Amino acid sequence: MSAKAEASPPPASAPADPIYQVIYPPTRTKTRFLALGLVLGLVVAGGGFLAFGSALAPAPAATPSETAGPSHVVLTIAINPITGWPQYTPANFSVGKGEVTITIVDDDVPMAFPGCQCNVSGTLGGVELINGTPTALVSNTNVAHTFDVPSLGINVLSPAETVVTFSAYFNETGSFTWMCVAPCGGASPTAPPMGVPGYMTGTITVV
Repeated sequence: MSAKAEASPPPASAPADPIYQVIYPPTRTKTRFLALGLVLGLVVAGGGFLAFGSALAPAPAATPSETAGPSHVVLTIAINPITGWPQYTPANFSVGKGEVTITIVDDDVPMAFPGCQCNVSGTLGGVELINGTPTALVSNTNVAHTFDVPSLGINVLSPAETVVTFSAYFNETGSFTWMCVAPCGGASPTAPPMGVPGYMTGTITVV
């Protein structure tokens, strides 16, 4: 009776089950992941440098349409309780380049301005609004104050106890002197507050 042959174990070098076989050798897989990581790192670093460069780069200059635009300034005329003189407040102010609207709230008392032609000039449409009514020629029987910018040809009349509104174009940047030419508050046309900075004259700064 012959002895039954024992089954010998498969050699250690036997191929693995093809279902679980790794397609790429481990060394090649590691290399691929390292390359992918390197590429991603370069992309991220490049993006960081671009963002940093953008932060350092100067912002593009603003176009005129971004800086210009209507400005609205409200001025009041009232008696200064210390000096007793009528006073524009504020006397010095800034506006944007372009169309500007100025409202004057005149709380002074009515006064005549003999000899005044009282024509509105330098404003849009050649008019001012007195309590909402467009006016090109103001009666000299009640002109408490004026708002004049000689270098720009602006002449606006302000009757007492009214609200005057006008619009004008300021097309150049810089400083412009405004003044009141209707005599007020003094014994003569040149007496204070006429010509006193902060009262009847001041500066418009166009930026």
